[in-house]
Amino acid sequence: MSAIAGIIRLDRQPVDRAALDRMQAVLEPYGPDAQHQWRHEGVGLMRTLLRITPEDSFDQQPLVTTDAACVLVFDGRLDNREELAEELGLPHAASAHLADSELVGLACQRWDTQAVDHIYGAYALTVWQPLRQRLWLARDPLGQRPLFWHRQDRFFAFASLPKALFCVPGVPRELCEARMLDYLALLPQKGPESYFKDVFRVEPGQLLILEGGQVSGRRYHHFDALCELKLPHDSDYLEAFQGHLQRAIANCVRSSGPIAAQLSSGFDSSTVTALAARQLSQCDQRLNAFTSAPREGFDGPVPKGRHGDESAGAKALAARFPNIDHEVVRSGAGDASFADEQLAGIEAADSITQAPGNIIWLNAIYRRAQAHGCKVLLAGQLGNMSISYTGETYLAALFRRGCWRSWWRELCAYRVTHRRSRLALIGKSIVPSLPRSLWRWLASRLNRYASLTDYSAIRADWLGRDELAERVRRSGWDLSYQPWHDGRKMRIAVIERVDLGEYFLNANLYGLELRDPTCDLRLMEFCLSVPDSQYLRNGETRWLLRRMMADILPAEITAVTSKGYQGADWYEGIARELPRLREELQQLAKHPRVAQMLDVEGLRELLDNWPESGWEKASVINSHRLKLLRGMAAAQYIRYVEGSNR
Repeated sequence: MSAIAGIIRLDRQPVDRAALDRMQAVLEPYGPDAQHQWRHEGVGLMRTLLRITPEDSFDQQPLVTTDAACVLVFDGRLDNREELAEELGLPHAASAHLADSELVGLACQRWDTQAVDHIYGAYALTVWQPLRQRLWLARDPLGQRPLFWHRQDRFFAFASLPKALFCVPGVPRELCEARMLDYLALLPQKGPESYFKDVFRVEPGQLLILEGGQVSGRRYHHFDALCELKLPHDSDYLEAFQGHLQRAIANCVRSSGPIAAQLSSGFDSSTVTALAARQLSQCDQRLNAFTSAPREGFDGPVPKGRHGDESAGAKALAARFPNIDHEVVRSGAGDASFADEQLAGIEAADSITQAPGNIIWLNAIYRRAQAHGCKVLLAGQLGNMSISYTGETYLAALFRRGCWRSWWRELCAYRVTHRRSRLALIGKSIVPSLPRSLWRWLASRLNRYASLTDYSAIRADWLGRDELAERVRRSGWDLSYQPWHDGRKMRIAVIERVDLGEYFLNANLYGLELRDPTCDLRLMEFCLSVPDSQYLRNGETRWLLRRMMADILPAEITAVTSKGYQGADWYEGIARELPRLREELQQLAKHPRVAQMLDVEGLRELLDNWPESGWEKASVINSHRLKLLRGMAAAQYIRYVEGSNR
């Protein structure tokens, strides 16, 4: 994987070499193995390389195509090397010694911007075309690598992270207030705005073109909400599913060094780990698996329907594979500081995590993988939207379509399997089809409206402002969120609001490439096209995955009805840090923008009145794990963006 950046002088003046050198310097930690630049007639491009795959040894970017029509910088990994080489008419002997970037360069040379229709994998791509004086940029549809840009009258600049853009004279470093309000309101990321004013992201699945001084963009990929796959037999769906998932795993284990997996007791990570171990065993390779767990002896309360220690299920899985080296990482027992870890994460990604409470155990796993010399860390971030989709919206879909007999049969089976009341399941089926106005009335009568200030540190006086209300309305993700009756549309809505680019790039700092087979585009599109009846059958959720993994996953995973609660002992670590956090908040509160946007007094009260119990209650989780931790992270981020003296 690489980090990339560039400057295009719209006034045709020479590129400031010192600025390009500074961009390279700040991105070097993300690609310490090689750094190179290309400069010519008002254009400067650069990349830093972290060698992960065997083919990375051939990488010679920035890459100038043989006809000099394209100069390319590519941050990514191809998942269709053989297919792409075949389309390009390259024999295997020739393509085997080409870096991924070279294959992409040949594709761009042949198909221009339509090359993105031929490329599968995780990538951020930029191509400068000197003869046309045109630059185009693109990201993969799942947004697995980041890319940002800034434009002024005299120049256009792009980079993997905003920090590199700030190396260019004239690029302002200022908070985007609207985007921070979205974060505080727990709204999903939508649109090109980043957390920095006038710094924009290339959105996942977007093609951005700079030509004639003008910037234009279009989505080159859309998930099809109407596409439904119809196969003759249940076994046909299973066979196709196996093929897609096995291929996705195979693409993710291409590495020049040891491979690790982030293993919990959930279906996604256990499936990824098990299938990766199987494939690696065929070539006598081992797999390191790391499981986060609370401190030894932790018996604190967890929310209803959750379990706090996932190591039992993970150990049971690892025991089934002789080539898995399993390690339980008990991060809560260490001396890691939330404030320090959060600030380091902010500085690494130029962004702010949606789940600050997870950062300590995540970083602990990164460090263990790094200590073992691993090159790749496998995960399953989007599995809930693809391989392990529960299919529970099928009840509402059957009801809406008037398939009464099928609906009642599935409802009764679900009731037995999940021990839910028949009345509750009838409500679950009806509510998604209610008119919006009726749902809002019902939600208010049932007290379904949560107060944003219960779980957000946003100052209350922001809630009445028109600009925030409008952004909430446009997001379609307001507090009276109505359940879905269409599982495919629901999953597409979630997928299109996810941007994992900075999160994935952060792993580079540990010498790792974070890979998620459940983000494989062809797998995702297949899973979206499968009818809900393949995910929910006879009351059994995740029916497609359960059938595939029935003889592979242990009962400690498949038979457990509770869900893992990651970082269950998070509050113990925060309790040890209370004096430090109070002092930190006192300093943060002096920043004008922090005081303007955040409920500082509310945060101080939460720190001063630390509960002795009740950590399993939704009210305490909302106030402390969401409001407090996210509020502290937001305050740190604001100070990071604008400095401590503004």
